[in-house]
Amino acid sequence: MASTQDEAALLSDRQLVMLAGEAAFGRGMDYFRQGMVLGWNKKGSTITAEVEGNERYRVVLNLSKRDLDGGCDCPASEGIDFCKHCVAVAMAYRSDQAEQVRLTEGDATDRIHAYLQQMDKASLIEALQSIIESDPVLHQQWSLRADAVLGVLDHKALKKRITAAFPINRDLYRYGQVNAYFAKAEAVVEQLAEQASQLPPEQCLALVDYALSRMDRALETIDDSGGFRFHCEANLQTLHVQTVKRLDWSRDRLAAYLYDKAFGGGEDMYPEIPDAYAETLGEAGMAAYHAYLQQAWDSLPDLPEQAGWTEQYRYIRLRRPLFERAEAAGDLPTRLALYEKTASHERDCLDAAELCIAHEAWDQVEPWLRRAEKAASGKFPQQHVERQRLEVRLRLHRGEAESAAELQWGIYQRTQRLEDYRQLVEMASAHGLAIDYRQRALEWLTQRLESASKPRFGWAPRAEDCLLAIYLHEGALAEALALCAERPVSLTLLHQLARALPDPDESQPLYLRLVRHEVSQTNNQSYRNAIALLQELRDSLETAAQREAFNQALARLSSEFKQKRNFIKWLSEAFPT
Repeated sequence: MASTQDEAALLSDRQLVMLAGEAAFGRGMDYFRQGMVLGWNKKGSTITAEVEGNERYRVVLNLSKRDLDGGCDCPASEGIDFCKHCVAVAMAYRSDQAEQVRLTEGDATDRIHAYLQQMDKASLIEALQSIIESDPVLHQQWSLRADAVLGVLDHKALKKRITAAFPINRDLYRYGQVNAYFAKAEAVVEQLAEQASQLPPEQCLALVDYALSRMDRALETIDDSGGFRFHCEANLQTLHVQTVKRLDWSRDRLAAYLYDKAFGGGEDMYPEIPDAYAETLGEAGMAAYHAYLQQAWDSLPDLPEQAGWTEQYRYIRLRRPLFERAEAAGDLPTRLALYEKTASHERDCLDAAELCIAHEAWDQVEPWLRRAEKAASGKFPQQHVERQRLEVRLRLHRGEAESAAELQWGIYQRTQRLEDYRQLVEMASAHGLAIDYRQRALEWLTQRLESASKPRFGWAPRAEDCLLAIYLHEGALAEALALCAERPVSLTLLHQLARALPDPDESQPLYLRLVRHEVSQTNNQSYRNAIALLQELRDSLETAAQREAFNQALARLSSEFKQKRNFIKWLSEAFPT
Protein backbone atom coordinates (compact mmCIF):
# COMPACT_ATOMS: atom_id res chain seq x y z
CA MET A 1 0.00 0.00 0.00
CA ALA A 2 1.35 3.43 -0.88
CA SER A 3 2.32 5.86 1.90
CA THR A 4 0.72 9.30 2.15
CA GLN A 5 3.78 10.87 0.54
CA ASP A 6 3.86 8.27 -2.23
CA GLU A 7 0.15 8.77 -2.92
CA ALA A 8 0.53 12.54 -3.18
CA ALA A 9 3.15 12.10 -5.92
CA LEU A 10 1.26 9.36 -7.77
CA LEU A 11 -1.99 11.36 -7.67
CA SER A 12 -0.49 14.73 -8.63
CA ASP A 13 -1.87 16.70 -11.55
CA ARG A 14 1.35 16.15 -13.46
CA GLN A 15 1.09 12.37 -13.08
CA LEU A 16 -2.59 12.34 -14.09
CA VAL A 17 -1.79 14.38 -17.22
CA MET A 18 0.92 11.87 -18.13
CA LEU A 19 -1.51 8.96 -17.73
CA ALA A 20 -4.58 10.42 -19.44
CA GLY A 21 -3.33 13.23 -21.68
CA GLU A 22 -4.17 16.91 -21.33
CA ALA A 23 -7.62 16.73 -22.97
CA ALA A 24 -8.88 13.82 -20.84
CA PHE A 25 -7.30 15.42 -17.73
CA GLY A 26 -9.26 18.63 -18.30
CA ARG A 27 -12.56 16.81 -18.82
CA GLY A 28 -11.88 14.62 -15.80
CA MET A 29 -11.27 17.70 -13.65
CA ASP A 30 -14.63 19.11 -14.80
CA TYR A 31 -16.35 15.82 -13.87
CA PHE A 32 -14.76 15.95 -10.40
CA ARG A 33 -15.70 19.60 -9.81
CA GLN A 34 -19.29 18.92 -10.90
CA GLY A 35 -19.60 16.12 -8.37
CA MET A 36 -20.01 13.39 -10.98
CA VAL A 37 -18.06 10.84 -8.92
CA LEU A 38 -20.69 8.92 -6.97
CA GLY A 39 -18.38 7.77 -4.19
CA TRP A 40 -15.34 5.54 -4.00
CA ASN A 41 -14.32 2.45 -2.09
CA LYS A 42 -10.74 1.32 -1.37
CA LYS A 43 -9.73 -2.24 -0.60
CA GLY A 44 -6.02 -2.91 -0.42
CA SER A 45 -4.46 -1.17 -3.38
CA THR A 46 -7.70 -1.16 -5.43
CA ILE A 47 -10.00 1.87 -5.62
CA THR A 48 -13.44 1.40 -7.20
CA ALA A 49 -16.04 4.05 -7.97
CA GLU A 50 -18.89 4.96 -10.30
CA VAL A 51 -18.94 8.13 -12.40
CA GLU A 52 -21.83 9.78 -14.20
CA GLY A 53 -21.33 10.38 -17.90
CA ASN A 54 -23.52 9.65 -20.90
CA GLU A 55 -24.17 6.55 -18.78
CA ARG A 56 -23.00 5.46 -15.35
CA TYR A 57 -19.49 4.01 -15.68
CA ARG A 58 -17.48 1.84 -13.28
CA VAL A 59 -13.84 2.80 -12.66
CA VAL A 60 -11.14 0.60 -11.11
CA LEU A 61 -7.81 2.20 -10.08
CA ASN A 62 -4.75 0.33 -8.79
CA LEU A 63 -2.61 2.45 -6.46
CA SER A 64 0.60 0.69 -5.40
CA LYS A 65 3.76 2.07 -3.80
CA ARG A 66 5.32 2.91 -7.14
CA ASP A 67 2.54 3.06 -9.68
CA LEU A 68 -0.98 4.23 -10.49
CA ASP A 69 -2.98 2.75 -13.32
CA GLY A 70 -6.59 1.97 -14.01
CA GLY A 71 -9.41 1.52 -16.44
CA CYS A 72 -13.10 2.11 -16.96
CA ASP A 73 -15.94 0.33 -18.76
CA CYS A 74 -16.66 3.39 -20.93
CA PRO A 75 -16.09 3.12 -24.73
CA ALA A 76 -12.97 5.32 -24.53
CA SER A 77 -11.26 3.02 -22.02
CA GLU A 78 -12.87 -0.42 -22.27
CA GLY A 79 -11.07 -1.39 -19.07
CA ILE A 80 -7.62 -0.57 -20.42
CA ASP A 81 -6.90 3.10 -21.00
CA PHE A 82 -6.73 5.79 -18.28
CA CYS A 83 -9.72 7.95 -19.30
CA LYS A 84 -11.40 11.12 -18.01
CA HIS A 85 -13.52 9.07 -15.60
CA CYS A 86 -10.31 7.62 -14.09
CA VAL A 87 -8.98 11.17 -13.65
CA ALA A 88 -12.18 12.25 -11.88
CA VAL A 89 -12.03 9.30 -9.45
CA ALA A 90 -8.34 9.89 -8.74
CA MET A 91 -9.08 13.54 -7.91
CA ALA A 92 -12.04 12.60 -5.69
CA TYR A 93 -9.94 10.09 -3.78
CA ARG A 94 -7.08 12.60 -3.48
CA SER A 95 -9.43 15.29 -2.16
CA ASP A 96 -11.09 12.97 0.37
CA GLN A 97 -7.75 11.69 1.64
CA ALA A 98 -6.47 15.22 2.15
CA GLU A 99 -9.58 16.08 4.15
CA GLN A 100 -9.24 12.87 6.17
CA VAL A 101 -5.64 13.68 7.09
CA ARG A 102 -6.71 17.13 8.25
CA LEU A 103 -9.49 15.71 10.46
CA THR A 104 -7.56 12.87 12.05
CA GLU A 105 -4.31 14.59 12.98
CA GLY A 106 -3.79 14.43 16.73
CA ASP A 107 -6.29 11.57 17.33
CA ALA A 108 -9.32 13.73 16.64
CA THR A 109 -11.75 10.80 16.91
CA ASP A 110 -10.78 10.14 20.52
CA ARG A 111 -11.07 13.84 21.36
CA ILE A 112 -14.55 14.09 19.85
CA HIS A 113 -15.68 11.00 21.76
CA ALA A 114 -14.44 12.43 25.01
CA TYR A 115 -16.03 15.78 24.23
CA LEU A 116 -19.46 14.21 23.59
CA GLN A 117 -19.32 12.34 26.90
CA GLN A 118 -18.83 15.63 28.76
CA MET A 119 -21.74 17.38 27.06
CA ASP A 120 -25.05 17.70 28.90
CA LYS A 121 -28.33 16.44 27.45
CA ALA A 122 -29.52 19.88 26.35
CA SER A 123 -26.29 20.56 24.45
CA LEU A 124 -26.41 17.14 22.80
CA ILE A 125 -30.02 17.75 21.73
CA GLU A 126 -29.07 21.13 20.32
CA ALA A 127 -26.13 19.64 18.37
CA LEU A 128 -28.21 16.73 17.04
CA GLN A 129 -31.02 19.05 16.03
CA SER A 130 -28.56 21.23 14.14
CA ILE A 131 -27.33 18.19 12.22
CA ILE A 132 -30.89 17.05 11.47
CA GLU A 133 -31.99 20.46 10.23
CA SER A 134 -28.97 20.72 7.93
CA ASP A 135 -29.92 17.50 6.12
CA PRO A 136 -33.35 17.49 4.39
CA VAL A 137 -33.58 13.67 4.39
CA LEU A 138 -32.74 13.40 8.09
CA HIS A 139 -35.16 16.21 8.80
CA GLN A 140 -37.99 14.33 7.08
CA GLN A 141 -37.21 11.08 8.90
CA TRP A 142 -36.93 12.58 12.40
CA SER A 143 -39.90 14.86 11.92
CA LEU A 144 -42.15 11.94 10.93
CA ARG A 145 -40.87 9.83 13.82
CA ALA A 146 -41.55 12.64 16.26
CA ASP A 147 -45.08 13.23 14.95
CA ALA A 148 -45.87 9.51 15.11
CA VAL A 149 -44.62 9.15 18.70
CA LEU A 150 -46.33 12.36 19.84
CA GLY A 151 -49.61 11.32 18.23
CA VAL A 152 -49.97 14.28 15.87
CA LEU A 153 -49.46 12.34 12.62
CA ASP A 154 -52.97 12.04 11.19
CA HIS A 155 -54.42 11.65 7.71
CA LYS A 156 -54.23 15.36 6.84
CA ALA A 157 -50.71 15.73 8.20
CA LEU A 158 -49.51 12.76 6.16
CA LYS A 159 -51.09 14.19 3.01
CA LYS A 160 -49.19 17.45 3.54
CA ARG A 161 -46.00 15.43 4.02
CA ILE A 162 -46.64 13.59 0.75
CA THR A 163 -47.23 16.87 -1.07
CA ALA A 164 -43.94 18.22 0.26
CA ALA A 165 -42.14 14.94 -0.54
CA PHE A 166 -43.09 15.05 -4.24
CA PRO A 167 -42.77 18.66 -5.41
CA ILE A 168 -43.68 19.00 -9.10
CA ASN A 169 -42.29 20.95 -12.08
CA ARG A 170 -38.70 20.62 -10.89
CA ASP A 171 -37.04 19.97 -14.29
CA LEU A 172 -34.40 17.63 -12.84
CA TYR A 173 -32.22 15.55 -15.14
CA ARG A 174 -28.84 15.01 -13.48
CA TYR A 175 -28.34 11.76 -11.58
CA GLY A 176 -27.30 13.50 -8.38
CA GLN A 177 -30.31 15.79 -8.41
CA VAL A 178 -32.81 12.99 -9.05
CA ASN A 179 -31.17 10.72 -6.47
CA ALA A 180 -31.48 13.45 -3.83
CA TYR A 181 -35.11 14.11 -4.82
CA PHE A 182 -36.23 10.52 -4.29
CA ALA A 183 -34.03 10.03 -1.22
CA LYS A 184 -36.15 12.70 0.51
CA ALA A 185 -39.38 11.12 -0.72
CA GLU A 186 -38.36 7.65 0.52
CA ALA A 187 -38.47 8.82 4.14
CA VAL A 188 -42.12 9.87 3.81
CA VAL A 189 -43.12 6.72 1.90
CA GLU A 190 -41.48 4.51 4.50
CA GLN A 191 -43.19 6.38 7.31
CA LEU A 192 -46.54 6.04 5.51
CA ALA A 193 -45.93 2.29 5.32
CA GLU A 194 -45.13 2.19 9.05
CA GLN A 195 -48.29 4.12 9.98
CA ALA A 196 -50.61 2.38 7.48
CA SER A 197 -51.93 -0.23 9.90
CA GLN A 198 -52.96 2.52 12.37
CA LEU A 199 -55.03 4.38 9.77
CA PRO A 200 -58.54 3.42 8.66
CA PRO A 201 -58.16 1.47 5.37
CA GLU A 202 -60.09 3.98 3.24
CA GLN A 203 -57.98 6.88 4.53
CA CYS A 204 -54.81 4.87 3.94
CA LEU A 205 -55.95 3.97 0.40
CA ALA A 206 -56.62 7.62 -0.37
CA LEU A 207 -53.11 8.53 0.81
CA VAL A 208 -51.46 5.81 -1.28
CA ASP A 209 -53.44 6.86 -4.34
CA TYR A 210 -52.45 10.46 -3.72
CA ALA A 211 -48.77 9.56 -3.32
CA LEU A 212 -48.78 7.57 -6.58
CA SER A 213 -50.49 10.39 -8.45
CA ARG A 214 -48.03 12.97 -7.06
CA MET A 215 -45.08 10.83 -8.10
CA ASP A 216 -46.60 10.35 -11.56
CA ARG A 217 -46.96 14.12 -11.99
CA ALA A 218 -43.45 14.72 -10.67
CA LEU A 219 -41.99 12.34 -13.25
CA GLU A 220 -43.33 14.54 -16.04
CA THR A 221 -40.41 16.92 -15.42
CA ILE A 222 -37.86 14.52 -13.89
CA ASP A 223 -35.57 12.31 -15.94
CA ASP A 224 -35.34 9.22 -13.76
CA SER A 225 -33.53 7.02 -16.28
CA GLY A 226 -31.39 5.90 -13.33
CA GLY A 227 -34.42 4.33 -11.65
CA PHE A 228 -34.10 6.19 -8.32
CA ARG A 229 -37.89 6.14 -7.94
CA PHE A 230 -38.11 2.34 -7.94
CA HIS A 231 -37.83 1.98 -4.14
CA CYS A 232 -40.65 4.49 -3.54
CA GLU A 233 -42.73 2.98 -6.31
CA ALA A 234 -42.32 -0.60 -5.07
CA ASN A 235 -43.17 0.37 -1.48
CA LEU A 236 -46.29 2.27 -2.55
CA GLN A 237 -47.46 -0.56 -4.82
CA THR A 238 -46.98 -3.15 -2.09
CA LEU A 239 -48.80 -0.89 0.35
CA HIS A 240 -51.64 -0.42 -2.13
CA VAL A 241 -52.21 -4.18 -2.50
CA GLN A 242 -52.06 -4.62 1.29
CA THR A 243 -54.50 -1.78 1.90
CA VAL A 244 -57.00 -3.08 -0.67
CA LYS A 245 -57.06 -6.36 1.28
CA ARG A 246 -58.13 -4.45 4.40
CA LEU A 247 -61.12 -2.80 2.73
CA ASP A 248 -64.56 -3.95 3.76
CA TRP A 249 -66.02 -3.35 0.31
CA SER A 250 -68.33 -5.44 -1.83
CA ARG A 251 -66.64 -7.23 -4.74
CA ASP A 252 -68.57 -5.05 -7.18
CA ARG A 253 -67.41 -1.82 -5.55
CA LEU A 254 -63.82 -3.05 -5.46
CA ALA A 255 -63.99 -4.07 -9.11
CA ALA A 256 -65.33 -0.62 -10.04
CA TYR A 257 -62.51 1.06 -8.09
CA LEU A 258 -59.81 -1.05 -9.76
CA TYR A 259 -61.35 -0.47 -13.20
CA ASP A 260 -61.14 3.27 -12.57
CA LYS A 261 -57.45 2.98 -11.60
CA ALA A 262 -56.70 0.81 -14.63
CA PHE A 263 -58.29 3.19 -17.14
CA GLY A 264 -58.49 6.54 -15.39
CA GLY A 265 -54.92 7.67 -16.17
CA GLY A 266 -51.75 7.03 -14.22
CA GLU A 267 -52.29 3.27 -14.50
CA ASP A 268 -48.56 2.67 -15.06
CA MET A 269 -47.93 3.57 -11.41
CA TYR A 270 -50.04 0.69 -10.08
CA PRO A 271 -49.34 -3.04 -9.89
CA GLU A 272 -50.81 -5.12 -12.70
CA ILE A 273 -54.60 -4.78 -12.55
CA PRO A 274 -56.49 -7.03 -11.89
CA ASP A 275 -53.88 -9.82 -11.51
CA ALA A 276 -52.13 -8.30 -8.48
CA TYR A 277 -55.51 -8.14 -6.69
CA ALA A 278 -56.89 -11.53 -7.80
CA GLU A 279 -56.76 -13.00 -4.27
CA THR A 280 -58.80 -10.13 -2.83
CA LEU A 281 -61.25 -9.97 -5.72
CA GLY A 282 -61.95 -13.69 -5.79
CA GLU A 283 -63.99 -15.23 -8.60
CA ALA A 284 -66.95 -12.93 -8.04
CA GLY A 285 -64.77 -9.83 -8.04
CA MET A 286 -62.88 -10.90 -11.17
CA ALA A 287 -66.18 -11.53 -12.94
CA ALA A 288 -67.43 -8.09 -11.86
CA TYR A 289 -64.19 -6.47 -13.08
CA HIS A 290 -64.51 -8.09 -16.51
CA ALA A 291 -68.15 -7.05 -16.62
CA TYR A 292 -67.01 -3.42 -16.31
CA LEU A 293 -64.49 -4.03 -19.11
CA GLN A 294 -67.17 -5.56 -21.32
CA GLN A 295 -69.56 -2.71 -20.63
CA ALA A 296 -66.89 -0.15 -21.58
CA TRP A 297 -65.98 -2.15 -24.68
CA ASP A 298 -69.60 -2.45 -25.83
CA SER A 299 -70.08 1.31 -25.47
CA LEU A 300 -67.24 2.03 -27.90
CA PRO A 301 -68.02 2.57 -31.59
CA ASP A 302 -66.11 0.62 -34.23
CA LEU A 303 -62.53 1.83 -34.38
CA PRO A 304 -62.28 4.57 -37.04
CA GLU A 305 -60.04 3.84 -40.01
CA GLN A 306 -57.76 6.81 -39.40
CA ALA A 307 -57.65 6.53 -35.61
CA GLY A 308 -54.46 7.79 -33.99
CA TRP A 309 -52.38 5.80 -31.55
CA THR A 310 -53.98 7.34 -28.44
CA GLU A 311 -57.42 6.22 -29.60
CA GLN A 312 -56.14 2.80 -30.68
CA TYR A 313 -54.42 2.29 -27.35
CA ARG A 314 -57.67 2.48 -25.41
CA TYR A 315 -59.19 -0.22 -27.61
CA ILE A 316 -56.11 -2.41 -27.26
CA ARG A 317 -56.00 -2.11 -23.47
CA LEU A 318 -59.69 -2.90 -23.06
CA ARG A 319 -59.60 -5.78 -25.53
CA ARG A 320 -56.52 -7.56 -24.17
CA PRO A 321 -57.96 -8.79 -20.84
CA LEU A 322 -61.29 -9.64 -22.47
CA PHE A 323 -59.46 -11.59 -25.15
CA GLU A 324 -57.33 -13.45 -22.58
CA ARG A 325 -60.42 -14.40 -20.60
CA ALA A 326 -62.16 -15.73 -23.72
CA GLU A 327 -58.98 -17.55 -24.73
CA ALA A 328 -58.78 -19.27 -21.34
CA ALA A 329 -62.38 -20.42 -21.83
CA GLY A 330 -61.69 -21.63 -25.41
CA ASP A 331 -64.33 -19.21 -26.70
CA LEU A 332 -63.51 -18.56 -30.37
CA PRO A 333 -66.71 -16.62 -31.27
CA THR A 334 -66.09 -14.10 -28.47
CA ARG A 335 -62.50 -13.55 -29.59
CA LEU A 336 -63.58 -13.00 -33.20
CA ALA A 337 -66.31 -10.64 -32.02
CA LEU A 338 -63.65 -8.58 -30.24
CA TYR A 339 -61.73 -8.29 -33.51
CA GLU A 340 -64.91 -7.13 -35.30
CA LYS A 341 -64.76 -3.78 -33.53
CA THR A 342 -61.19 -3.06 -34.74
CA ALA A 343 -61.45 -4.67 -38.19
CA SER A 344 -60.68 -1.34 -39.85
CA HIS A 345 -57.01 -2.16 -39.16
CA GLU A 346 -55.21 -4.76 -41.26
CA ARG A 347 -53.25 -6.13 -38.30
CA ASP A 348 -56.38 -7.17 -36.42
CA CYS A 349 -57.91 -8.79 -39.50
CA LEU A 350 -54.76 -10.84 -40.06
CA ASP A 351 -54.71 -11.90 -36.42
CA ALA A 352 -58.35 -12.96 -36.68
CA ALA A 353 -57.64 -14.97 -39.86
CA GLU A 354 -54.70 -16.71 -38.20
CA LEU A 355 -56.87 -17.48 -35.17
CA CYS A 356 -59.44 -19.10 -37.46
CA ILE A 357 -56.74 -21.25 -39.05
CA ALA A 358 -55.45 -22.30 -35.64
CA HIS A 359 -58.98 -23.47 -34.74
CA GLU A 360 -59.59 -24.93 -38.23
CA ALA A 361 -62.51 -22.56 -38.80
CA TRP A 362 -61.57 -22.50 -42.51
CA ASP A 363 -64.92 -21.12 -43.67
CA GLN A 364 -64.15 -17.86 -41.82
CA VAL A 365 -60.56 -17.41 -43.04
CA GLU A 366 -61.25 -15.95 -46.48
CA PRO A 367 -63.67 -13.22 -45.25
CA TRP A 368 -61.06 -12.03 -42.76
CA LEU A 369 -58.36 -12.03 -45.45
CA ARG A 370 -60.58 -9.95 -47.75
CA ARG A 371 -61.22 -7.51 -44.89
CA ALA A 372 -57.47 -7.32 -44.28
CA GLU A 373 -56.89 -6.53 -47.97
CA LYS A 374 -59.53 -3.82 -47.84
CA ALA A 375 -58.05 -2.31 -44.65
CA ALA A 376 -54.46 -2.34 -45.97
CA SER A 377 -52.94 1.15 -45.93
CA GLY A 378 -49.59 0.47 -47.57
CA LYS A 379 -47.76 1.76 -44.50
CA PHE A 380 -46.83 -1.74 -43.41
CA PRO A 381 -45.64 -3.76 -46.44
CA GLN A 382 -44.73 -6.73 -44.27
CA GLN A 383 -48.43 -7.18 -43.50
CA HIS A 384 -49.05 -7.67 -47.22
CA VAL A 385 -46.64 -10.61 -47.12
CA GLU A 386 -48.29 -11.98 -43.98
CA ARG A 387 -51.65 -11.90 -45.74
CA GLN A 388 -50.19 -13.81 -48.69
CA ARG A 389 -48.72 -16.45 -46.38
CA LEU A 390 -52.13 -17.01 -44.81
CA GLU A 391 -53.63 -17.18 -48.33
CA VAL A 392 -51.11 -19.92 -49.19
CA ARG A 393 -52.28 -21.97 -46.21
CA LEU A 394 -55.90 -21.50 -47.22
CA ARG A 395 -55.22 -22.63 -50.82
CA LEU A 396 -53.35 -25.69 -49.60
CA HIS A 397 -56.29 -26.57 -47.37
CA ARG A 398 -58.55 -26.35 -50.41
CA GLY A 399 -56.24 -28.60 -52.42
CA GLU A 400 -55.09 -25.80 -54.74
CA ALA A 401 -51.39 -26.73 -54.54
CA GLU A 402 -50.29 -25.21 -57.88
CA SER A 403 -51.95 -21.89 -57.08
CA ALA A 404 -50.49 -21.95 -53.56
CA ALA A 405 -46.98 -22.62 -54.90
CA GLU A 406 -47.22 -19.79 -57.42
CA LEU A 407 -48.26 -17.42 -54.62
CA GLN A 408 -45.41 -18.72 -52.46
CA TRP A 409 -43.01 -18.07 -55.35
CA GLY A 410 -44.19 -14.45 -55.41
CA ILE A 411 -43.59 -14.24 -51.65
CA TYR A 412 -40.04 -15.51 -52.08
CA GLN A 413 -39.32 -13.03 -54.85
CA ARG A 414 -40.42 -10.28 -52.50
CA THR A 415 -38.63 -11.43 -49.31
CA GLN A 416 -35.81 -13.71 -50.56
CA ARG A 417 -35.85 -15.31 -47.11
CA LEU A 418 -34.40 -18.79 -46.84
CA GLU A 419 -37.46 -19.95 -44.90
CA ASP A 420 -39.76 -18.88 -47.75
CA TYR A 421 -37.52 -20.68 -50.25
CA ARG A 422 -37.52 -23.82 -48.13
CA GLN A 423 -41.31 -23.83 -47.85
CA LEU A 424 -41.62 -23.34 -51.60
CA VAL A 425 -39.34 -26.28 -52.46
CA GLU A 426 -40.94 -28.56 -49.87
CA MET A 427 -44.40 -27.64 -51.13
CA ALA A 428 -43.46 -28.45 -54.74
CA SER A 429 -41.92 -31.77 -53.69
CA ALA A 430 -44.78 -32.80 -51.39
CA HIS A 431 -47.42 -32.18 -54.06
CA GLY A 432 -45.41 -33.43 -57.04
CA LEU A 433 -45.68 -30.18 -58.93
CA ALA A 434 -44.36 -30.01 -62.48
CA ILE A 435 -42.45 -26.76 -62.00
CA ASP A 436 -38.95 -27.13 -60.50
CA TYR A 437 -39.07 -24.17 -58.14
CA ARG A 438 -35.60 -24.88 -56.80
CA GLN A 439 -34.11 -24.43 -60.26
CA ARG A 440 -36.32 -21.43 -60.93
CA ALA A 441 -35.09 -19.73 -57.73
CA LEU A 442 -31.43 -20.44 -58.51
CA GLU A 443 -31.75 -19.15 -62.06
CA TRP A 444 -33.60 -16.05 -60.91
CA LEU A 445 -30.95 -15.25 -58.29
CA THR A 446 -28.11 -15.91 -60.76
CA GLN A 447 -29.75 -13.58 -63.26
CA ARG A 448 -29.98 -10.89 -60.60
CA LEU A 449 -26.38 -11.50 -59.69
CA GLU A 450 -25.14 -11.16 -63.25
CA SER A 451 -27.28 -8.13 -64.08
CA ALA A 452 -25.97 -6.25 -61.04
CA SER A 453 -29.33 -4.48 -60.86
CA LYS A 454 -30.54 -3.02 -57.62
CA PRO A 455 -33.07 -5.02 -55.59
CA ARG A 456 -36.70 -4.26 -56.25
CA PHE A 457 -37.11 -3.41 -52.59
CA GLY A 458 -34.48 -1.44 -50.65
CA TRP A 459 -34.60 -3.81 -47.71
CA ALA A 460 -34.19 -6.96 -49.82
CA PRO A 461 -30.98 -8.98 -49.28
CA ARG A 462 -28.29 -9.17 -51.98
CA ALA A 463 -28.53 -11.97 -54.52
CA GLU A 464 -25.14 -13.41 -53.55
CA ASP A 465 -26.21 -13.71 -49.92
CA CYS A 466 -29.46 -15.43 -50.93
CA LEU A 467 -27.55 -17.90 -53.09
CA LEU A 468 -25.03 -18.56 -50.36
CA ALA A 469 -27.80 -19.16 -47.81
CA ILE A 470 -29.37 -21.74 -50.16
CA TYR A 471 -26.03 -23.46 -50.79
CA LEU A 472 -25.38 -23.69 -47.06
CA HIS A 473 -28.88 -24.98 -46.38
CA GLU A 474 -28.49 -27.70 -49.02
CA GLY A 475 -24.88 -28.55 -48.17
CA ALA A 476 -23.58 -27.44 -51.58
CA LEU A 477 -20.25 -26.37 -50.11
CA ALA A 478 -18.25 -26.39 -53.36
CA GLU A 479 -20.72 -23.96 -54.96
CA ALA A 480 -20.71 -21.85 -51.79
CA LEU A 481 -16.91 -21.71 -51.76
CA ALA A 482 -16.77 -20.71 -55.43
CA LEU A 483 -19.33 -17.96 -54.85
CA CYS A 484 -17.38 -16.54 -51.89
CA ALA A 485 -14.19 -16.50 -53.95
CA GLU A 486 -15.84 -14.28 -56.55
CA ARG A 487 -18.20 -12.09 -54.53
CA PRO A 488 -18.31 -10.09 -51.30
CA VAL A 489 -20.83 -11.85 -49.09
CA SER A 490 -22.40 -11.51 -45.66
CA LEU A 491 -19.78 -12.03 -42.95
CA THR A 492 -22.24 -14.09 -40.92
CA LEU A 493 -22.79 -16.46 -43.84
CA LEU A 494 -19.06 -16.51 -44.57
CA HIS A 495 -18.43 -17.62 -40.99
CA GLN A 496 -21.08 -20.33 -41.33
CA LEU A 497 -19.32 -21.62 -44.46
CA ALA A 498 -15.91 -21.57 -42.76
CA ARG A 499 -17.35 -23.70 -39.95
CA ALA A 500 -19.10 -26.07 -42.36
CA LEU A 501 -16.05 -26.84 -44.55
CA PRO A 502 -14.50 -30.14 -43.46
CA ASP A 503 -11.02 -29.31 -44.78
CA PRO A 504 -9.06 -26.70 -42.76
CA ASP A 505 -6.99 -25.96 -45.88
CA GLU A 506 -10.18 -24.60 -47.48
CA SER A 507 -11.56 -22.89 -44.37
CA GLN A 508 -8.35 -21.09 -43.35
CA PRO A 509 -8.52 -18.38 -46.08
CA LEU A 510 -12.12 -17.65 -45.07
CA TYR A 511 -11.20 -17.35 -41.39
CA LEU A 512 -8.33 -15.00 -42.24
CA ARG A 513 -10.67 -12.90 -44.37
CA LEU A 514 -13.00 -12.58 -41.38
CA VAL A 515 -10.11 -11.79 -39.03
CA ARG A 516 -8.79 -9.01 -41.26
CA HIS A 517 -12.24 -7.46 -41.43
CA GLU A 518 -12.60 -7.51 -37.62
CA VAL A 519 -9.16 -5.97 -36.99
CA SER A 520 -9.82 -3.25 -39.55
CA GLN A 521 -12.75 -2.05 -37.40
CA THR A 522 -10.15 -0.72 -34.91
CA ASN A 523 -11.94 -1.29 -31.63
CA ASN A 524 -11.26 -3.63 -28.75
CA GLN A 525 -14.39 -5.74 -29.17
CA SER A 526 -13.51 -6.41 -32.81
CA TYR A 527 -9.98 -7.35 -31.75
CA ARG A 528 -11.44 -9.88 -29.31
CA ASN A 529 -13.70 -11.23 -32.07
CA ALA A 530 -10.67 -11.66 -34.31
CA ILE A 531 -8.79 -13.59 -31.60
CA ALA A 532 -11.83 -15.84 -31.07
CA LEU A 533 -11.95 -16.60 -34.81
CA LEU A 534 -8.26 -17.52 -34.83
CA GLN A 535 -8.73 -19.79 -31.82
CA GLU A 536 -11.66 -21.46 -33.59
CA LEU A 537 -9.49 -22.02 -36.67
CA ARG A 538 -6.59 -23.38 -34.61
CA ASP A 539 -8.86 -25.90 -32.89
CA SER A 540 -9.92 -27.31 -36.28
CA LEU A 541 -6.36 -28.02 -37.52
CA GLU A 542 -5.44 -31.66 -37.99
CA THR A 543 -1.98 -31.94 -39.56
CA ALA A 544 1.49 -30.52 -38.88
CA ALA A 545 1.41 -28.81 -42.28
CA GLN A 546 -1.84 -27.05 -41.40
CA ARG A 547 -0.45 -25.89 -38.08
CA GLU A 548 2.67 -24.57 -39.83
CA ALA A 549 0.50 -22.66 -42.32
CA PHE A 550 -1.48 -21.29 -39.37
CA ASN A 551 1.72 -20.04 -37.66
CA GLN A 552 2.83 -18.35 -40.87
CA ALA A 553 -0.58 -16.65 -41.09
CA LEU A 554 -0.15 -15.39 -37.49
CA ALA A 555 3.22 -13.91 -38.42
CA ARG A 556 1.69 -12.12 -41.42
CA LEU A 557 -1.09 -10.74 -39.25
CA SER A 558 1.43 -9.49 -36.67
CA SER A 559 3.35 -7.67 -39.39
CA GLU A 560 0.26 -6.38 -41.19
CA PHE A 561 -1.38 -4.97 -38.05
CA LYS A 562 1.67 -4.10 -35.95
CA GLN A 563 0.27 -0.64 -35.20
CA LYS A 564 -2.85 -2.12 -33.57
CA ARG A 565 -1.22 -2.41 -30.16
CA ASN A 566 -4.08 -3.99 -28.25
CA PHE A 567 -4.67 -6.56 -30.98
CA ILE A 568 -0.98 -7.49 -31.12
CA LYS A 569 -0.87 -7.76 -27.32
CA TRP A 570 -3.86 -10.12 -27.17
CA LEU A 571 -2.60 -12.05 -30.21
CA SER A 572 0.69 -12.70 -28.41
CA GLU A 573 -1.12 -13.76 -25.25
CA ALA A 574 -3.48 -16.13 -27.10
CA PHE A 575 -0.79 -17.63 -29.31
CA PRO A 576 2.58 -17.44 -27.52
CA THR A 577 5.60 -18.26 -29.65
